[in-house]
Amino acid sequence: MSSIVDELYSIHYHTTILSTESLPENKVLTNQDESHFIDQLTDRFNPPSHWVYGNVNRSCLCLVCSTAPIVIWCGSQYSSLRIALITYLKAEDITLILFSVEEHLRQWLDLNSSLTIASLILQPDIHIQELIARTHTYAGIRSILVRCRTTDLIAIQRYSRSYPKVDGIFDDDNRLLIKLVVDLALFSEELGDRQREDDNNEMEAQKNYARALKLCALVRKI
Repeated sequence: MSSIVDELYSIHYHTTILSTESLPENKVLTNQDESHFIDQLTDRFNPPSHWVYGNVNRSCLCLVCSTAPIVIWCGSQYSSLRIALITYLKAEDITLILFSVEEHLRQWLDLNSSLTIASLILQPDIHIQELIARTHTYAGIRSILVRCRTTDLIAIQRYSRSYPKVDGIFDDDNRLLIKLVVDLALFSEELGDRQREDDNNEMEAQKNYARALKLCALVRKI
């Protein structure tokens, strides 16, 4: 699948600031009515795409059963990055889970320790260094991306040198999104190669290759 890699490297990064006004309207599932939360999720988001918004309660922490790459975000519910993630990833066969409470994130990670997390995106308002340190210990996390304020950028860059899973620190939504989508495309290609060569499963391999190509196209839209 060298064509995918070649296409990724041909894409020029740009730095246009993403505004919430420029994004299309999103239908977001919330769990304000917790008694019906799982039923709503099952009805609206059947495999292969699942995504959850809000404070995930204990009853649905073991929700993920899809083979699609998992992306987790943790931060303020009013974040423009959260809106952008929903907008761009909801149709791309990506399992997207969003948390606004760190404790719920850690509960989910504890209960789903056998899963591989393609990318964990951290955007807390405070205590970002402590959150990096706590989440870095989870073996299933492949990559951590951090969204922070410009005034905190240098300090977090210096701090994160001791944490090799931290794969990027950004003060701009678009740069983080491009990095994320490129990483997901390469990860999908890697999954396809593994399923073709190790598992002899050509059908699943082609699904991953197709996702990688779609993600390459998505980068150009960001």
